[in-house]
Amino acid sequence: MYRLGIPATALLLLSCLLMPQTPVVAQTVEEEIVKFETLTPLAEAGDADAQYGLGVIYQEGIAVKKSSLRATLWLQKASDQGHKQATNRLAWHYRNGIGVVHSPAKAEELYLKAYDLGVVGASIPLGAIYRSGEPGVKENHAKAVKWARIGAEAEIDRGENLLGELYRDGKGVKQSFATALEWFEKSAAQGFHLAYFNASVILREGVGVEKDMERGMEYLRIAADLGHAGAMIDLAMSYAEGVGVPQSYQEALNWFTKAARRNDSSAIRLAKAYERGQLGDKDFDRAFMWYYIAAQRGLIEGNVGMASMSPRISEQQKAKAKADGDAWLAVPPTS
Repeated sequence: MYRLGIPATALLLLSCLLMPQTPVVAQTVEEEIVKFETLTPLAEAGDADAQYGLGVIYQEGIAVKKSSLRATLWLQKASDQGHKQATNRLAWHYRNGIGVVHSPAKAEELYLKAYDLGVVGASIPLGAIYRSGEPGVKENHAKAVKWARIGAEAEIDRGENLLGELYRDGKGVKQSFATALEWFEKSAAQGFHLAYFNASVILREGVGVEKDMERGMEYLRIAADLGHAGAMIDLAMSYAEGVGVPQSYQEALNWFTKAARRNDSSAIRLAKAYERGQLGDKDFDRAFMWYYIAAQRGLIEGNVGMASMSPRISEQQKAKAKADGDAWLAVPPTS
């Protein structure tokens, strides 16, 4: 790799600020600024590690104004020199259309390059792309299984979960809920919230395996505690209906509200719960409020729900519901 003739102190700082596998997350803004000032001249002179570091800095926007365009420019420079992490991260930008024209086909090309350079984790997005197909990339279940298995056998939590989903859905492999559960539990053992949720669904429903409500509810609660919005909704409904847990409308409301903080569509679920009386008596005021919150977050279903609730409450009630909704929206979401 190209290195500059720079003082040993600067090289030492650079080595501390850059790691070969993942970017260092500075603990303070001041540290991030020092990192930016140190990397900039090195990146401009052609150092691939420094170029990658600048790409990450512009992507995170701590020391400088966040700029997806500048991030991709520096990542591209590093990738052109064969920097594996930069190539892998650049693929993510193309897959999501962040700072570049959206192109899953280009992402596929870059993920394959990153894998060839030694980024085993690139197998996971490759598997996901082939699983359902994305613009410019045909759905290919055989390839999805191939890449998911590579990630799973490397004991990467998301690879194990993805392979489990392919077995659960019978895509590219013979459907087997038992095998799916094995992979979900391997992934969950590493703390991946989606895997806990996926395992909980199989155990609670007992499809293809022996039903185990106790273990299924344990996994569901862990997934919810780890922040999975779908698990929060399922746990809320479990409390509302008294399935697997003692019935508690208050606990149901607590989990519905937590889910709404993390996921916009969860506000719709909570609105419907109030509308249908799943949290006790029907409450159209609260239903209107949550539909309003969903609408403010840009969900068309929120506007539809507000329209359906409108004839059922007074203008004064609507104004109060909107004010309460605005107050709720003013509170920053938790991480």
